[in-house]
Amino acid sequence: MRTKRLFHVAALLIFIGLAEKAAAAEVAGYSGVNLNVRSGPNVRFAAVGLLGAGTSLTIHGCLAGYTWCDISASGLRGWASGAHIQFEYETRRVYVPAYAPRVEMPILTSHIDSYWHDYYRDRPFYDELPRWLDSHWEDDNSPPGWRDNWDDDYSGHEY
Repeated sequence: MRTKRLFHVAALLIFIGLAEKAAAAEVAGYSGVNLNVRSGPNVRFAAVGLLGAGTSLTIHGCLAGYTWCDISASGLRGWASGAHIQFEYETRRVYVPAYAPRVEMPILTSHIDSYWHDYYRDRPFYDELPRWLDSHWEDDNSPPGWRDNWDDDYSGHEY
């Protein structure tokens, strides 16, 4: 009986640790500009809202390369160009593509079918889901505000 109780306590502690790590994986951020929040990681996806410059948001993670990030703010959940999202790093606001590799920013893959099912079932554009499942939207050009070199620590990208 004592072994079983110790096992349950250990399992609970592991679960709590994993939950804290998952919560810590989210990063507090800000919109660097008036920011379109989209239903997928491409400008062709429907806009689900607009955040004003400087709005606080939560970054749930980004696609590899930090081109698009899954965010939430003001009751919205969706994707936005990583080039227009900031977070605090060493007491200053910096843009995601330049500094995300230095923190534990989660790298995500985009699963439009489950994402739309979780967040957009009640939206009028939900009927367009089959079109997006057959589309090669990930082959499109870079997102708005993107530049090829984020490694130069360009001070113009601080807020």
